[in-house]
Amino acid sequence: MKFDDRTIVPDMRSFRAHPSALFEIRQFVREHAAAASLPEQMTNDLLLAVSEAAANSIIHTTTAAIQLSWARDGECVEIEVRDTGIFKKRVRIAEVEGRGGHGIPLMMALVDRLTIEEGTQRRPGTLVRLVKCRT
Repeated sequence: MKFDDRTIVPDMRSFRAHPSALFEIRQFVREHAAAASLPEQMTNDLLLAVSEAAANSIIHTTTAAIQLSWARDGECVEIEVRDTGIFKKRVRIAEVEGRGGHGIPLMMALVDRLTIEEGTQRRPGTLVRLVKCRT
C-alpha cells in the first residue's frame, strides 16, 4: 500500500511539558500512524524518536508546552517537536553527569532525516524535525 502523492496539511497539537504528557504524545503519533496505515516498524521508530525529542524538551528546558505537528508528503512523514527552550551544545562527561546523552544519535538511527534548529538566548525555541519515509 502506498501513500497518495498529495501533501497533507500538518496537524498540530500542544502538550504540557511534563513527563505524564509523554503518553498523550505517543497516542498522537499512534493515531496518525494508524490513519496513514504505516507499517508497524515505521510506527515504532517514529514513536521512539518522537518520545526522545519530547523527553529532551521536558528534561532539558523550562518550556511550559511542547508543540507537535504531523505532516505527510508522498511516502514520507514529517513530525516536528517544538518548545520554547534554549539548545545547549555540550559534550557530556559521563563520570560527572552519569549515564545518558544518547538521544540525538538514537533519533538519527531511527529516522531518515533529523534536523535541529537550536533555540538561543536571543531566539528561544528549539525545533526538532524528524522525517521517516517508507523504504
